[in-house]
Amino acid sequence: MMSPITRRYLTAIMILVLTAAAVEGLRAISAAPAAYEPDFATLPMEIAGYQGQSREVDEFIRKYLGAEQMLERLYTGPDGWVTVSLIYGTHWRNVHSPVSCFPAQGWLIVTDDPIQVSPPANSPTSGPIHARLLRVTKNDQYRLAAFAFCHPGGTTSNWTYQGWKVFTGPRGAGGVIIILNTEPTPDLAAGQQRLKQFLTTPPFRYTGSHPA
Repeated sequence: MMSPITRRYLTAIMILVLTAAAVEGLRAISAAPAAYEPDFATLPMEIAGYQGQSREVDEFIRKYLGAEQMLERLYTGPDGWVTVSLIYGTHWRNVHSPVSCFPAQGWLIVTDDPIQVSPPANSPTSGPIHARLLRVTKNDQYRLAAFAFCHPGGTTSNWTYQGWKVFTGPRGAGGVIIILNTEPTPDLAAGQQRLKQFLTTPPFRYTGSHPA
């Protein structure tokens, strides 16, 4: 015989599923506003003295992520390199987190620190950029990474919150993920500052916090 606790648990699951289905149904029959289309092509080829070189997007990865648009670029400068990955998708299922993807690729996350940095002067949002700084290792290699999720009206470093904002936001608006990687430096703070500089200038200005 089913216990009261089990019955309540199953009832809660059914309510959650039915609510999600109802919301999705209403969204499907409602008039869809114009989808946001980020213009990744406007991302400058030079950022803070680093010269960019576009790299071909792996079509298998793009399809796996369900991305409508992607950009991969390598920037090199006098003191190292930075990779920039921009991913845009219109559905909450397109939201992927580096906190999960790095371990899936064999990387161990050594440190994971949430940060808040000031956006560019011409940013469409007045609040800070919410991001995370990671230090990862694999086979005696180390990397520094930073990422931020952008949705209509703001940013977050929380995967669950991003999925919810995309799901409940304007149909077709979706969200953008900014992922930065760089090589570690003897001065860890210098490497982290390099990522912050990239995060708070052109990549965010051209892709982040698109208008609601």
